[in-house]
Amino acid sequence: TPGRNPLERSTRQWRRRALRMVVELHGTQGSRSPLINWYLEEREIKYEMKPPLPSNHPFGQVPYLVDGDVEVFESGAILLYLADKYELDTPEKRARFTKWVVWANASLDPICFVENDRGQVMGTKLDQSGRAVAVLEQILSENEWLADDSFSVADVAVASYLNYVPLFFPSVDLRATPAMSRYMLRCSQRPAFVKAFGEGHANAVAAAVERAGAASQSKRFGLF
Repeated sequence: TPGRNPLERSTRQWRRRALRMVVELHGTQGSRSPLINWYLEEREIKYEMKPPLPSNHPFGQVPYLVDGDVEVFESGAILLYLADKYELDTPEKRARFTKWVVWANASLDPICFVENDRGQVMGTKLDQSGRAVAVLEQILSENEWLADDSFSVADVAVASYLNYVPLFFPSVDLRATPAMSRYMLRCSQRPAFVKAFGEGHANAVAAAVERAGAASQSKRFGLF
């Protein structure tokens, strides 16, 4: 097109080629691989599942992504790479979205999963009072999604951790965080989430949210 910036035209052509490529994801359903599957499904990125091994992952773990000559490990790093390639095209967008991916991995993970000195998951603090949970609850009480009023990689990162909790801890008490509960349910009902994590996982989230709602209703009317 006459007058179009050559760099812009080149970037668009590169993105169109990228959309035709098939990425490979080494992973298992019982690992954090499904959160990568969720993003791939949401963005309609073509991918092929591969077994955990063999792969070039230096620690032999999953998830592990191969995209042509690019190899990425750690779920947060994979999300950042995919979002940078398929969703975020300016530094300003990266600033608004990717901070949530980093926060999920660095701050939300240890709230959702409390580990002992041997790295064994012993419980969750998601249903305990704390500043981080309170702030997240406030944000979600005012916004349907975490960034720019639309579903994004930020929600994939944060909601994946939140929605793992009811699966591992079915008795988690979500009564104190109704906005977060609605957000968890909203995300778990997305077709791409169900396809990535499975109906059982989505049902576990729904059951936890339903219990919280029923318990809150009963308490309101003095039933216990």
